[in-house]
Amino acid sequence: MEQTTAHHGWYLLAFRSELTDDITPLAVGGHRLIAVKEGDRVRVLDATCPHRGAHLGFGGRREGDCVVCPFHGKRIALGDPDKHWSVAEHTVLAWGDALFVRLSDDPDGDRGFEQAVKGWADTHPLVEAVGLQVDVHPAYVVENAFDPDHFKAVHGVPGTRGMAARTGDSGELVIEGEFLMQTSPWQDARRLEEIRWQAIRTRTVRWDYRPRFLARAFSPSVVVTEFGPPEELHVIVTGSVPAPGGGCTARVAIGVRTDQQAALPALVGGSRKALEEDKVVWENLDPHAVPRYDARDEPVLAFRAFCADFATRTAPGGAR
Repeated sequence: MEQTTAHHGWYLLAFRSELTDDITPLAVGGHRLIAVKEGDRVRVLDATCPHRGAHLGFGGRREGDCVVCPFHGKRIALGDPDKHWSVAEHTVLAWGDALFVRLSDDPDGDRGFEQAVKGWADTHPLVEAVGLQVDVHPAYVVENAFDPDHFKAVHGVPGTRGMAARTGDSGELVIEGEFLMQTSPWQDARRLEEIRWQAIRTRTVRWDYRPRFLARAFSPSVVVTEFGPPEELHVIVTGSVPAPGGGCTARVAIGVRTDQQAALPALVGGSRKALEEDKVVWENLDPHAVPRYDARDEPVLAFRAFCADFATRTAPGGAR
């Protein structure tokens, strides 16, 4: 699956913990960026000085409403096209610990994400779970949500039901179904062991825990999953950002209600374990293998068609 260096949709660009300075260099593939902190607000702008091409994130310093270029000392305005020297500013969404960016004003690139975040942000603030460098095409990271069979083969989920893909009201891609499990994976270890031994003694496995799985991809690089029954609903956000030299950074953030904070350590640990399991598979794929799809791959094919739609319109400056 081919994806351009920078598409016109959303990216989970960084966690707040990664913004270590007032000006932090970042990138989406070959598109060089800076994150500029202004109190609690974070702005994201192009990083290439329009004078001679220096990177404003390496040695640039803030001075008033400008960044002073480290190469020739030019004062570069931030997102002000009326100034002689200026760099473009991009749309940013902050949701808890996660910072999202869209590199284009094309309204088609939103796919309802801004409105969806408003619905989640207050009740399920995001907490950083894991960020991992992976040597794989970035689309594979989000594609996982649309690959039901991998949950059992890679992560040991006993089974799934439903898991059909469809287009959402705002053009996002949706997949919905159930996981078939004996009990919640967030039970304490003692209770999980009791359930396991009960199944061995009775030679009967009961799938009494059937959490809902509802994933919505808002771009080839961001998917938000609601997982669990209503009383213990978790929000899991998975994103990928292409790295300048190839591969990508995969990030996962978790959102739970205030009264469910005790579940966070297990959720974060589970996310780290799952991403490490995926990494083994991803980094040993043969990118030249010709796939032979079957009926179980219909959600994957829907996701690939979704990505192809984004590839027709790329973000400005994406090849830089």
